[in-house]
Amino acid sequence: MKLPILSRLRAAGSKGDVAGTAGGERYTLSAEIPGLRPGKPLWRINVEMHSEPQGDGERLHLRAHWQANFASALAPALGADGEAPPVAESGPGHSREMLPVQRVGQWLKRRLDNPLLRAVAEPLLRHDFNSWIELRASTADLADGAGALLPETARLRALGIEPKLSDAKNDAPLTQSWAGSAMGARPGFAQVSLLQIDKRHLPPALAALLGARPFQMAAAVINVAEEEDKTKR
Repeated sequence: MKLPILSRLRAAGSKGDVAGTAGGERYTLSAEIPGLRPGKPLWRINVEMHSEPQGDGERLHLRAHWQANFASALAPALGADGEAPPVAESGPGHSREMLPVQRVGQWLKRRLDNPLLRAVAEPLLRHDFNSWIELRASTADLADGAGALLPETARLRALGIEPKLSDAKNDAPLTQSWAGSAMGARPGFAQVSLLQIDKRHLPPALAALLGARPFQMAAAVINVAEEEDKTKR
């Protein structure tokens, strides 16, 4: 049975973004390693990039999501009570083949015989990990600089993060960070980082390449680790 690891790759010019602005381009990439449970791949990545004209410049929006379900996808593949995990059936005669996640599980199970590796791996196998990256950049003349590009300000405030506008007198990029308990169905940990950069923060050689054009960028990185859901064992 063949399972495509790379599920989608597309690069095409769009007639407009969701707001209907013409002249933009959109690129998307999606890939995953399937797991044993529907909707729970062992590993998945999704990347979207969209550029469009903005005023006298251009705006770029990049969004990426990386997911590793060690607890809900990989741990079951190790086989409970020393039993081998189930295999998939395919073909007219239902020949049985191991899924990619099962092969990884079998390989990892052999490596866990090493006490040192087991001590490192077992805490990871009790968690699912998600990371999101949201990046927005613009070469248009924005009154609030990089502060005008901050994503999802309402959600950031709900986390206790107060977005700040760039300080024209500050020569250092503006950074903020927050960490605490994940607000999901399972116990876990969440960490959020923000970065705002304006043209004055760039190295002189890079700023010179932009000439008279403005530049600003805002980025958010969110990392979430959730513990194993023992009720679904």
